[in-house]
Amino acid sequence: MSYFEQLESLLENSYSPFSHFSVASIVVTRSGKIYRGVNVESVAYPTTICAERNAIFSAVTDGTKVGEVSEVHILARDTKGELFGATPCGSCRQVIAEQSLNQATIYIYHSAEDITSHTIAELLPDAFVSLG
Repeated sequence: MSYFEQLESLLENSYSPFSHFSVASIVVTRSGKIYRGVNVESVAYPTTICAERNAIFSAVTDGTKVGEVSEVHILARDTKGELFGATPCGSCRQVIAEQSLNQATIYIYHSAEDITSHTIAELLPDAFVSLG
């Protein structure tokens, strides 16, 4: 199953009753392990989690170390149910930068055939990084 097909299927698991904005993400590590996440909203909005961080935190929980995140794939669906390319929010960009040592490639799916890619350094120049 392609990344797009996996992402499209994951969108169905998004819990977004307030924004009606569904996001799915797949994180791939340097060793080829795959982690999945969707956005999960809460009525206490600051406790909402984005799909990208959900997937990365699952990877960390499973033992993935800093620097092992290699790719982040993202697909989103808007309030009309249309698929479109969405970039990570600022918080997700920071987490991606940290967990990939500023080396990850972000793949943004507009459709199965239309995929754009950016490095995390392009999306978040001058990211905060750990000194130790």
